[in-house]
Amino acid sequence: MKKIKIKVSKNSLIIVLVFFIVLIAYFGSPLSKVRNINVKGVNDLGAQQVIDATKIDDHSTLFNVLLHHGSISKETEKKLPSIESISFRTRNLRDLTITVKERPTLGFIAKDGGYYRIISNGQIIDQKLNSPIGSYPIYSNFSHKRLKQISNIYAKLAKNIQTNISEIRNAPTKLNPYRIKIDMNDGNKVIADMRTVQSKLKYYPGMAAQMKKKGVIDLEIGAYSYPFKDKK
Repeated sequence: MKKIKIKVSKNSLIIVLVFFIVLIAYFGSPLSKVRNINVKGVNDLGAQQVIDATKIDDHSTLFNVLLHHGSISKETEKKLPSIESISFRTRNLRDLTITVKERPTLGFIAKDGGYYRIISNGQIIDQKLNSPIGSYPIYSNFSHKRLKQISNIYAKLAKNIQTNISEIRNAPTKLNPYRIKIDMNDGNKVIADMRTVQSKLKYYPGMAAQMKKKGVIDLEIGAYSYPFKDKK
């Protein structure tokens, strides 16, 4: 019995040693390094932009990425605030898939000769663009508080209304500090009240279809339309 136990112990020791030798050899070889990186879920962000923010490259080991995925995620989200969540998954012990969930873009503001993106939590991304991208609206003359309010209103509009909005301008008067003007991509203009614009814009498609000429749809008080004045 003692001989059998000693033999079993020796075999176990050999297996453990072989395992550690293989493990050390693996981490010391190119096989442990990340070979390919695939980024999924990006929309307004670029795949390379996400990879650069994670600091993962072909010198990184998959073991280190998976071991420190929590801290890598936090640092990446800090660098790219439009990322709501990020996760990592391996394939073939060499390839890495990064899955990103972005906060939706709600539009752009124009300042300093460029355009800055507004995301769904109301934050303005500090990345200057030469021109706006996508079919998002441009916001003008809003305070930070009002900008957050109007962008949240935009987020709740029907998709067909969203894609038809070109620009939203703050246009208060003494009588109505909540007055706004909206330029539509179909050539019409809308006058509205921030407090009621979300519920009233659903009538826009029907009203616009009945207009014989391009013009103004006034939703500030009631709902009526009139054509643009002819330029003489």
